[in-house]
Formats: sequence, structure tokens, C-alpha cells
Amino acid sequence: MSSEYPDVLGDLVDARQRFEVNGVHYMIALTPTTIAPGETANLRIWLQNCWNVPVEVVITIHLPTQPSSAFSILHKQTDVPLGAAEVGEVTIPIASATEAIVREYTIVVMLGVRLRTHGLFIRSKESEGSLGDTLLSFTTGMALAATVGLGFVAHTQPKQQLSLRVQGPPQPSQSPDLSPTYLSHWTVADLPIQGKARQHINDQRIHLLPKLSRQALYMAFLEESQERFRDASLPLHLGETIFLAKILTHTVESFLGRPDGQDAVLIPAYTLAFRYDLATNDPVHLLVRADYARLARLAISLSFGLLRQRLRRDLWTLEEQLAVADLVADRVERGGTLPAEFLYLPLLLGGLMIADQVQMPGEDLRESLDLLAKAREQRAAELAEIPELVALLDQLD
Repeated sequence: MSSEYPDVLGDLVDARQRFEVNGVHYMIALTPTTIAPGETANLRIWLQNCWNVPVEVVITIHLPTQPSSAFSILHKQTDVPLGAAEVGEVTIPIASATEAIVREYTIVVMLGVRLRTHGLFIRSKESEGSLGDTLLSFTTGMALAATVGLGFVAHTQPKQQLSLRVQGPPQPSQSPDLSPTYLSHWTVADLPIQGKARQHINDQRIHLLPKLSRQALYMAFLEESQERFRDASLPLHLGETIFLAKILTHTVESFLGRPDGQDAVLIPAYTLAFRYDLATNDPVHLLVRADYARLARLAISLSFGLLRQRLRRDLWTLEEQLAVADLVADRVERGGTLPAEFLYLPLLLGGLMIADQVQMPGEDLRESLDLLAKAREQRAAELAEIPELVALLDQLD
């Protein structure tokens, strides 16, 4: 992994089994997959240029011909220029007509890649990755692919067939904007920053790790969590703060046992530091303050994984889990309003499952559990809306 450019695509979307056309990796999806007549779906295509030279990706969309007026797009063909090694995301709206017949349709997407000059590959078609086995329920959005690698195989396939179902009552036509959009996620300008972070970790690892003690992490998470959730209009009770700090601390500790795991925790934080000129002398402060949202997402993924291990099944779909992670990470980073159930599900459930593994000197675990029980009493009305959550809390308490 260190000899190649980072696999940014694997952090944007689950891309262990991905597709490739002439040196460009891609993943594709329609969201949503079911719309009412008159509504719009978005064709999303994530692109990763594996050449060290610019390319042009040609996206051609074939809409259903029977009936021919069921859907509309702005252009049948969209040309997307990608810089050398660039990773980006194209969104192409597809509108359904109000008179579209209720049924399932097939939309065909063709991808081609043009090279203007000769280039060299800077990303391979497959990788084993270095993360290894974890309890994580999902791996996107946490810089794991770009730092340690998740493993993938790229299958050459220039043509994709996607299903879009139209059902429900027709919706009034709102003349949607069908203009394609492009969002760049990574360019070669980002490479030196991550390289500097990686080199710093390698040089300072022996000095950084002793500072990342359990007590130092726990106390920092206690303080930072109170501030973050207060900004999310969810002031924490003491019992909630304790168990939130436990799962966040446990999440970091679960990665610190080997160098690859350490890189997964530390490199993204130090990349932020070098990008925004943050202080780097205190790794605990840097991790907990600068990278809190990503670590919260990591803790959510681990908590869902712990639940799966304990129950031997998933109570919530992957889509639901990702939606929770997206919401919590957004609120603790930017503020807003976060309902209490998204604190308990899954973060405090995770904290309960590992409670005896993260104890501070002098802590009486029974007293901590009593404090959480008192917090639950004060949130009884909110939590009662999700009976599955209440049942799990009762089971784990």
C-alpha cells in the first residue's frame, strides 16, 4: 500500500468488489431505487483515476425505450475530466414523467475512458489491504482504505444495468434541475500532506504511543463529548458521558495494538493537523478534538459490530446503520439537533457491552451503571419510541 497512491474510492463507498474501465476504477448506484411518477432519482458514479496523467471519462446513459417518454435527462452523454490520480463523484439526475407507468425499469450506463497522453499506473487492479479482521460493521467514511487498505478487486466492465422502480401516486411536476454535478474528493495536491503525516507517525511512533494512555484518552473524551453533544442540542447526563467516553476510548485502544491499526487512528488526525496547521505535540488533544467526528463514526461501526457478535444477527440494516453514523458525525462536527435515541443507539449500547474493559482507577462500575439508569429515566419518553432499543438496554444493563 505504501508504494501506491491511496485508495480513496474505498473510503467513499464500499468498493471491495469494484469495476474498472481502461485504468479508472468506479462504483455506480441509483438513489433512491424506488420513486413515484414525477419524482427524480440520482445516478451516482464514483471515479478513481489510476493513471498519473489526466483522463476523460465518457458516461453514456440509455433510458428505457418503452415507453420512450417515461424518463428524461439533460444529456445522453456526460464527459468528465479527471486530473492525474484524481478521485471524484458525478451525480446525474434522472426525472420520471408524471405519466410513467408503475413498474420496474432498466437503465443502462456505459463508461469509456480517453487518455490524451501516455501514462503510468499509480494504483493497481487489486490489493489485499492491511487492516485485517475487525468487528467493524462498515468501513466507509473513516479513511481506513486510504491509510491501511481494505483490500479490493477491480473487474473490467464498461456496461452496467441498473433497476429503477416507479410506484405510488403521481407527484406534481416541479421542473427539477437535471444538470449533472461533479465533486472532487482527492487530487495529487493531497498526497504530500498524507505522506508528511505518515512519515511523522513512523518517526514519532515510539514517543506518541505512551502518551495515548487509557486514562488520558478517557478524560479527554469525557470533556470533549460534553461540549460536542451540547452543541448538538443534546446535553449529556453524567452516566451518558461516562459510557460514551468508554466506547470512544475502547475504539481507539482496539486499534493501537499493532502498527497498521495505529496508522488507521493516527494518520488521518495528523493529516488534518498538517493541512490546517494544528498543533501536533499532544496526540490525545489532536485525536479527540480535531478528529472527534471520525472517531465517533468508528465507534458507531464498532458498536454495531459488537451488537452483531452478541446477538448473532443485525437488528438494523446496513443502510440504517450508515444513516445513523452520517447523522451523528454531522451533528458532533457541525452542531444542530440530535435526538437522544441516536446517542443510545448504538454508542451507549456499545459502551455497555465493553463497560468492564474500560474502567478508571477507583471507579465502581455499579455506580456508573446506576448513573446511566438515572439518565435513562429522564429520557424515558424519547427512548420509548424505539422498543427494540429499550429491550436491548434492559438486557445489557
